[in-house]
Amino acid sequence: KFPASNISVGPWPSTRLAMCCWRGIGLLILWANGALAKMVMGIADGDDFQLVSTFCFKFPATVPGQLGPSGHIHSQTIVSADGHKFLVVNYSDVSQGMSCEQLVKRAKVIEPLVEKTREVVAYDLTLNVEPSMDGQHIAAVIARCGQKINAEYIVEFTNPATMFDQQFACAEQGILQNYIWLSLLCLVLAPTFFSALRTLHRRQAHNDVSALFFTAAAFFGVRVWLFTVHLIVYSHNGMGLGMLLFVAQFLDFLSTTMAMLVLVALVHGVYVVRPCIPVGSAERTALMRVTGSFGATFLLSTLFCGFKVDGPISPFGVLRGPAAMPYLLSRTITGVFCLNQGFTLAQASEAADKKPFILRFAFLSSAWLLIMPFIMLFSSEDSWHREAVIMDLTTAAAFSILLWDFWPSRFGALFSCIKPTERLHPYSEF
Repeated sequence: KFPASNISVGPWPSTRLAMCCWRGIGLLILWANGALAKMVMGIADGDDFQLVSTFCFKFPATVPGQLGPSGHIHSQTIVSADGHKFLVVNYSDVSQGMSCEQLVKRAKVIEPLVEKTREVVAYDLTLNVEPSMDGQHIAAVIARCGQKINAEYIVEFTNPATMFDQQFACAEQGILQNYIWLSLLCLVLAPTFFSALRTLHRRQAHNDVSALFFTAAAFFGVRVWLFTVHLIVYSHNGMGLGMLLFVAQFLDFLSTTMAMLVLVALVHGVYVVRPCIPVGSAERTALMRVTGSFGATFLLSTLFCGFKVDGPISPFGVLRGPAAMPYLLSRTITGVFCLNQGFTLAQASEAADKKPFILRFAFLSSAWLLIMPFIMLFSSEDSWHREAVIMDLTTAAAFSILLWDFWPSRFGALFSCIKPTERLHPYSEF
């Protein structure tokens, strides 16, 4: 046994549509009631040991003197050679780069996976995890010191908690509940955005900046909903829907990049104080370099995050680690760039009438762009369930603030310097 060790609102949808949405939410929440465990599966092949997965158990509070419920680690492995062992170790030992022999010596649990025989053996193991392991970050490892490992495995980690928490590690406790509330917020805000979009479309007042803004907002809302569905499925089977998660993370890349382009255009006064940035100018060259760097590094980070097996549950195309550092640096540079450009433009004589708009956009863009690097660099994994929601709430707030200026009754006062429509290019505004 594992020793006692996880704004005025526009038109609303019809009553029938609203009822269907609420019923759908109720069904998703009820489906989460079947929560089992975090589950990982794969093939260990190569070095003399392999990290299978990590987990942090969270136990409910109990009355002093009363024995609390236990967590469980359930391992199913298939091996075809002798010498394999299933280890439970502290994750800090693995992260420090200890050798196979050192991990075996420091392991909390050592279970041989096969007797000395040449036959293929399937091994089923269940370990009880007791409350004294509350909050400790452990790792499951398959080892065969001095020889290459060759094993297939399915490992489940189960928390002795409620239907929302059984399958989530310590840092992820509460993320499902938070994103259900965030999904409801997106549902409430959606009619307001749609009303403004339809009104501008009916008046044929759209320009390419407003088109990017409403597209980015739509991608953001869809991404939040897809990620919430992934979490609900994850709470049911411990794995979620990998393809759905990747789509959500890619939508985050599209939405964030589009929102960045909108803010960069606004702090440069495009359509606000001038119809465009002169082609070939130093200002345009600097803008292209900053936005190009932002998009390229973010795309690489998203692809790395999408192909990361058994990584942290992230709604963004960003994970803590070296792969995200170029993007976080680029995002920081873009935030400082927007703030500096906004201040420079606000001091120009041609922008005197629009100075309040320019300064507001400068502060908004820098705050929104800089909050993610700040949180990612100066916080820990233990508070990830709060940090992820804070970053998404910041994005929702940024979209809502921009919607105030993009509202049909104020749209013309903001965008008063529109370039003439080019008849040969009917889609140029988009």
